[in-house]
This record gives sequence, C-alpha cells and structure tokens, in this order.
Amino acid sequence: MKLAKKRDRILSFIIDFLIYSVIILIFGYFFGEKNENGYHITGFPAFIVFLIGLGLWPLNEAFTGQTFGKMIVGLKVINKTNTKDISGTQAFVRFGMGFFDCFFIIGLIVASSNKNKQRIGDLVADSIVIDINK
Repeated sequence: MKLAKKRDRILSFIIDFLIYSVIILIFGYFFGEKNENGYHITGFPAFIVFLIGLGLWPLNEAFTGQTFGKMIVGLKVINKTNTKDISGTQAFVRFGMGFFDCFFIIGLIVASSNKNKQRIGDLVADSIVIDINK
C-alpha cells in the first residue's frame, strides 16, 4: 500500500473543483440571474447544484472511495485502521472538515507534517489516501 503523493492529491482536488465549477457555470447560465459578478443561482436550481456537490465528493467517496479527480489520478480513500473502504460517515466527515483544510492551506501544512500525509479531514475521519496505480 503506497500513500498518495501531495501533488497527486492536489491535482485530483483541482480536477474535482474544475468539474464542479463547470457544472455551476452551466447551471448559472441556464437557471441563474446575470449580475455584475456572473450569475446568481437561487431556489431549486441552487439546491440541485448543492446535491451535485454532495454527489461529486462525499457520496462518491462513500460508495467507491474515489471522486472523479481521484479516479483520473489513480487515488483512493481507505479506512486507516482496517485498510478497507471508508464508510459514509467517514466520507462526510472528510468532506465537512475540508472547509477547515482550505483556510490558510492548513490541510497542506498538516498533511506535510505527519507520516501518513493526512490532512485534518483524514485525521478526524481516520482515513488515508493511497495511490492505486501499479
């Protein structure tokens, strides 16, 4: 079992972020109100965008251990304790803690300073990200 490299984790996050951004842009174009900053999405379309975000990140990880970005890069999230697939609870904890990881790149600093390369979300959820490329 090989731990994922930081650059691969960052790349997978960027891919996921770009996918979600394109989805938001499409929804904004078709269902949003144009303003000086782009588009403003409210109501049911905003709820759908929210659900898509949940599907792209924690639900995908709960069912497959991977987001689309992780699939493309060849990474997978597993339970650190038993090295099996993570649970739905672990996936949602990782996702929720991701907001703290993003502030002042704290997640990158934390992941750089521990032997299992775990960001805050991984530490709280007891998960690790591995490289599944052979």
